[in-house]
Amino acid sequence: MPVLNILVLTAHPPILAANNGGATRMYFNLKILARRHRVSLVSFIEQDAEKEGLADLALQGIDVKTVLRRAEPARHLWMPKPREHDEYASEVFRSLVQSMLAQKRFDVVQAEYFQMAQHVPRDLPALRVLTEHEIIFSNCRSAFRDELNFWRKCRRCYDWLVQLNYEARICRHFHRIACMTDEDRAELSRFVSPSRLYTVPIGVDSAYFDPQQVEGQESLCRILFVGNFRHPPNGDAVYFFVREVLPAVRREIPDAEFWIAGSNAHLLDQRILAGAEGVRVAGYVPDIRSCYSSAALFVAPILTGTGMRVKLLEAFSMGMAVVATPLAAQGFRSAHHEVMLTARTAESFAAETVRLLKNPQLRRILGANARQMIQEKYDWSVIGRKFLELVEAPYG
Repeated sequence: MPVLNILVLTAHPPILAANNGGATRMYFNLKILARRHRVSLVSFIEQDAEKEGLADLALQGIDVKTVLRRAEPARHLWMPKPREHDEYASEVFRSLVQSMLAQKRFDVVQAEYFQMAQHVPRDLPALRVLTEHEIIFSNCRSAFRDELNFWRKCRRCYDWLVQLNYEARICRHFHRIACMTDEDRAELSRFVSPSRLYTVPIGVDSAYFDPQQVEGQESLCRILFVGNFRHPPNGDAVYFFVREVLPAVRREIPDAEFWIAGSNAHLLDQRILAGAEGVRVAGYVPDIRSCYSSAALFVAPILTGTGMRVKLLEAFSMGMAVVATPLAAQGFRSAHHEVMLTARTAESFAAETVRLLKNPQLRRILGANARQMIQEKYDWSVIGRKFLELVEAPYG
């Protein structure tokens, strides 16, 4: 295989310690590509301090350039575009990309997140690759269906149609599109040629997320949820569990505690959390493995969003028993019963949570199965081959 010149455009810095699933995926994607090819990165950052976190990628031989993200006013009067387009529009970023393309021949240009697609020229002769971390129009459709207020429902419908039109058109300008799950791939295939779509799931470093590498004692009544709370589905999951699941769990197990860990926990509605018994907010934890190792089980009460959940990969790799909604479990459906329990309603979610808290043997069985699944199917050493196939396979 000849060495390729690959240009990767990212919506935010691919920093491993960001407690962000998308950032983790992009970080490993870049490292894996850089082992065999010449990789250049142009990334948006929110502040100059984030440049320090990219130093590790530079040590991998990656040419790193950054642009401070400052949203520009909308300039599309004749064809509406979604909010995310405007948030990531930037003449500075666009000019930098065009300058790099003029100075050097790139074999592959890869955009991470659909918001970055606007910076990839449509007539570019290179292989154009887009990573759809989430199918956003699917999220908009769900928001429309769930809205009860008539006027807000009309607005949700408009947002959905704008997003669908934009996202589907954008995808058609790329030769290959990576989806996180088979479910996302099937959803997008209704509007984009299936021949362009690939499933490339997120991986995890099972040597790092290894329960044997972490000291600590398991708390038999601790229930854990982890997330970056800038992402609205994580907040929705917390409120659902606190309001509708935890009270039923505590009626059966009064000592049960729900621990919330992750970045930007201050964005959660403190009134909801303060009014509930048994809720503990750990917030940002430098080594999240300590949270996994000290909890009896992990819950993923996700009700909105698409894509794959890094929090589940980490919990599985740490050998934890898990209760998840079917939506949260997307990407793992073939192994549901062997590695986790799933529940659709608040009542069933509470029942399964109680079942696991009272059954340590079942927790051990599920946790062992989950870790084995990670090592066989979702370790980066396995997923890395899919990254390489995406850019190395012939096209045209």
